[in-house]
Amino acid sequence: MSPPENLNPRVRVRYVSPPQPVITPNDFPPRGRVIIGELPDIVLLNIFRYYLDVSSQHWPRLVHICRRWRCIVFNSLQTLHLQLFCTHGTPVSKTLGCWPTLPIAVRYGGYLELDPPAPEDEDNIIAALKQSGRVSSISLTLTNSLLEKLSSIKGLRPFSELEDLVLLSRLGDGMLLTLFAAFLRGPPLRRLHLTRIALPGLLQLLHSSTNLVEFQVHEVFDSWLSPEALTNALSGMAQLQSLSFHFLPTMNYRFVRQSSGRVFLPVLTRLDFRGNSRCWERLVARIDAPRLGDIEITISNEDIGPFPGLRQFISRIEIHKLHRQARILSSDRAISITLTQPAPACLKLQLSCEPLRAQLLFMRIVCDRLSASLLNVEDLRISTTRQSGWVDGDYSGWRDGLNSFTSVRQFHVAGNLSTDIVRSLPFKLQIPPYYWDKTVIPSMHTLYIAQPGPWHSPLREAVVETMVSRRLSGHPIAVEYERLCNINESCGTGPPSRQVTIEMLSDDIFLNIFRDYLDGAPRTWPTLTYVCQRWRQIVHTSPLGLNLRLYCTYRTPVLKSLDCWPTLPIVVQYGGLPDLDPPSPEDDDNIIAALKQSDRVNAISLTVTGSLFGKLSAISEPCSELEELVLQSRDNMQLTLPSTFRWGPHLRTLHSTRIAFPSLPQLLSHSHDLVDIQLHEIPSAGYFSPEAFANALSGITNLRTLSLHFLSLPSRRNYISLPPPSGERVVLLALMFLKYRGTSKYLDSLVARIDAPSLGDIDITFFSQPTMDASQLGRFIERTGVQTPLSQAEVQTSGDAISISFTSSGTSTPLRLQISCKQLDWQLSSMAQVCDQFSPFLSHVNHLRINSTRSSSEQDDADGGQWLELIRAFGGATDFPIAGELTIAILCALGLVEDGNTIVLPSLRHLRIENPTAMNEPSWDGLLSFIALRLRSGHPVQVNVPFKLCHICYAGFREQKGLNHHLVDKHSRVLCSYCRDFECRPGDEGLFRDHIRRTHPDVAVKDDHVWKYDSLTPDQLDSLVTRHSFLETPETSASSIMVRASHFTPNRNPMVMNDSQWDGLLPFITLQSRSGHPVQVNVTFDQCHICHASFREKEELYRHLADKHRRICSYCRDFECRPGQNRLFRDHLRRTHPEVAHDDNLVWKYYALTPDQLDGLITRHSFLDTPDPVAPSTTLTAPPSQ
Repeated sequence: MSPPENLNPRVRVRYVSPPQPVITPNDFPPRGRVIIGELPDIVLLNIFRYYLDVSSQHWPRLVHICRRWRCIVFNSLQTLHLQLFCTHGTPVSKTLGCWPTLPIAVRYGGYLELDPPAPEDEDNIIAALKQSGRVSSISLTLTNSLLEKLSSIKGLRPFSELEDLVLLSRLGDGMLLTLFAAFLRGPPLRRLHLTRIALPGLLQLLHSSTNLVEFQVHEVFDSWLSPEALTNALSGMAQLQSLSFHFLPTMNYRFVRQSSGRVFLPVLTRLDFRGNSRCWERLVARIDAPRLGDIEITISNEDIGPFPGLRQFISRIEIHKLHRQARILSSDRAISITLTQPAPACLKLQLSCEPLRAQLLFMRIVCDRLSASLLNVEDLRISTTRQSGWVDGDYSGWRDGLNSFTSVRQFHVAGNLSTDIVRSLPFKLQIPPYYWDKTVIPSMHTLYIAQPGPWHSPLREAVVETMVSRRLSGHPIAVEYERLCNINESCGTGPPSRQVTIEMLSDDIFLNIFRDYLDGAPRTWPTLTYVCQRWRQIVHTSPLGLNLRLYCTYRTPVLKSLDCWPTLPIVVQYGGLPDLDPPSPEDDDNIIAALKQSDRVNAISLTVTGSLFGKLSAISEPCSELEELVLQSRDNMQLTLPSTFRWGPHLRTLHSTRIAFPSLPQLLSHSHDLVDIQLHEIPSAGYFSPEAFANALSGITNLRTLSLHFLSLPSRRNYISLPPPSGERVVLLALMFLKYRGTSKYLDSLVARIDAPSLGDIDITFFSQPTMDASQLGRFIERTGVQTPLSQAEVQTSGDAISISFTSSGTSTPLRLQISCKQLDWQLSSMAQVCDQFSPFLSHVNHLRINSTRSSSEQDDADGGQWLELIRAFGGATDFPIAGELTIAILCALGLVEDGNTIVLPSLRHLRIENPTAMNEPSWDGLLSFIALRLRSGHPVQVNVPFKLCHICYAGFREQKGLNHHLVDKHSRVLCSYCRDFECRPGDEGLFRDHIRRTHPDVAVKDDHVWKYDSLTPDQLDSLVTRHSFLETPETSASSIMVRASHFTPNRNPMVMNDSQWDGLLPFITLQSRSGHPVQVNVTFDQCHICHASFREKEELYRHLADKHRRICSYCRDFECRPGQNRLFRDHLRRTHPEVAHDDNLVWKYYALTPDQLDGLITRHSFLDTPDPVAPSTTLTAPPSQ
């Protein structure tokens, strides 16, 4: 990009948004051709925008044309999204000095198909990056010399406006790059692509980049990035749409136990993974993406596992349960299974391996795991391009994979293995003592195969055999031969067609183009009429097809526009929303002039001001064609519209804020097409009774959203009446969202007259009242779509309100109840009244969480009894986390002495305190009293007080951030990138250089600082270590138990501990916790290493392993390996599967193996057949008192 020669860099440019003039056909010359100089500025601006969408780098060309074009461009910098592009050959210093202060895009490679920066470009790159406050995009290919200059930059400010970061390394696979701290602040970052680059601070960067849309990491080692740490970093990215991971295989793969929590990514639509199957399993086990449509998984050439997490992951995505087409492709290098239709769902699973037997095993396992997704597949296509490696006569591999396609009607077979595939269709299953014929793909109607060669070809014989066997079995099929056409035959051999110009397009094609264009910019349709007479005629003759509207908005001369344009529907837009400007006094006459065309007004979005309100009485006729009405009162004024303001039966959307409609129920009774009703901040003058409102809704069958917000209700109680019988209630079949703010009695009377079976989202806020009436509300919820059990409830208290949110398995909140009140005692008593009337509904809640954002000094007169009254309503809760500033008050309440045998939360098993630093001595006493009471009553609980602990030195931290800094500062190691055996400690830079010379001479010869020079400066030594080493940081590990350190074991046999021993143990725990030296008390049980079930004796554990956890051979599923039979399983592989045994030295070559080698052998060649895991044993338990 070169700066303009005739532009003075000292001239100040004033950025003023140009007014949008109203252009009518009378302003346009009547002749067919248009001179470009006659086009108005707004048309030129739209032309510039379309031009720059394709070639954004060439905007400086526009300013060189003429002074007028230059003014248009410089006055619309933000509209045109202008940027200064620094690329190959750009004089950056000169460019930054003469152009306006625009965002900078640094583009020197970044992708494999782009050229890397030349040596003369490196100074320009550094000059551009030093303008860190303006850099919005970086796309860079890192070379050796550029990396040295980047590491030498000092005093660089953070890239506060960076949105795109694309980095590619050309220094070798898995090169570790220490990114300077300026990149580690990225809230605006939206796109991050890394290829062959491992960033030590990547997780910290992801935690701060909450606006990320695309994230791609390619060609790095899977041991460098933990899937658990990666998914935790993605937890706050609500806008993430694309994920792509390509991992290189490594031998240092470590297994990490999976966590039970999942990360919810609401808008993720694409997932691309390539690497180890275990890494893939750990990754998808932590992801929940309901909109994920495009999935592509490539598993590297390794042992084929059972993929236990594949079925659970796919089952959480609804769109992948409706696939109609499946494609299987087998080649010499890989096999892939692709499920498509309906769009945009696409699931592709691929295994990179050469043996066909392993490919067919992969196909069988995948089809078995995806059996639920294959139920609707009607079109199956198999294509093979293999040249060798197939054993004639063995068709079981194809047969086992095809058994899952039970609904296929069309079966296409192509390739050089078509004969073997067709021969696998008819077979007899003979397993003594049972003998029967089983048909593969029983629903198949037509078989499509390639045209066979000679008459007695094996393929034709296989087809005849299949047709005969299918007819005898009662499943006849038709066979159609497909002839492979040559591309020259389909395209013809004639001369190429002549070039097509835009004038040759038909009117229908133009109409479709105009329709797509106006879908994104409906207001700009007059621009199309200015191009030529033909375009104008197409637009004016298709007003319905193009959905044309006349838009009356700010500074629009309405009378002039109505006279010169055709008779089209009118849209009046002057505000209507809080973030839009209200109309000015000059616009009042234009608004009234537009509203007087009542039979043409289609939509109204209006902010009613004081001057405009006095003129609305001039509207006497109803708006008969009105479909959308949005009204808002300005400056908190409460207005009552005149009775002459009415609408017709076509209204679909009604939104109002601080507006009162006289006789609203009568107006709604004639609006049968309403879909959305939102009446907010209703004044007292606009009051309507619940009975009249329910009757008005009786004819609105398409209503989906209903929202009522009252400012206050009148003192009269005439809306309180007996509920009608069930047969007289109004049924709203389409209602899906209900929001209310007001008194409980009004809502109780309203919902008693309504049935909404499809309702799935309820948000209710009650005013502060002495008595809460919600009996009818509880019955109403039982009759709605929210009747499915909601297993999770969260109680939140603040200085203004208390609320309860009900969810189910981490989904959105379908039910939320809130009470607006400031005093805590009123909050607790009011919510307890509501919960008492919801007791049948609350019995399904098994996870109760209480969180408070108000300070402990704002507890008012609330006592422990009020907390217990609220908590008792959730009698079925098994998990009880407590967080916030009122944790002490809740724990003290739990420690109160109970009367009789009544137990708070009798089903409780886990109690978690999420803010342990706020606990004081009374709270610890209350907690210990609660634990002792539960132990004596026979209802023991596990109490968890989390601390962030270092798993290496057991240092404690309150926040995860402090733990991360501790791991980096104290336990990080600098290792050689090539052998990973040499650790470079501070001061050992010279020894590291000698290590490279001795151990890796091939690398040392390529680096002058290693091989050529004898003496180096400290900065050069640091740079040398950075290039040839990587920083290994241990993974974080935080405890979630009340006390930590495994040095105290009170009893190897907890079943003989009595009450006195337990009473002596609890004060010891309290003393250690208060002194800042917490300990973990281990009451030892024998635990299953798979499901963590606890047993008193070893014999019970062995019996559990034999009954619950069976390992089955992955190839035949006939051999069952129980504990202690590892060597028998090895002999089974040698006898039954010799082709597998030859590929594994531990099976075939070596005779004596260690127990660990035997366990690894079984893991590779078998899969675990186990039922649902048993819940783990608690950390602190005791039997009932004797």
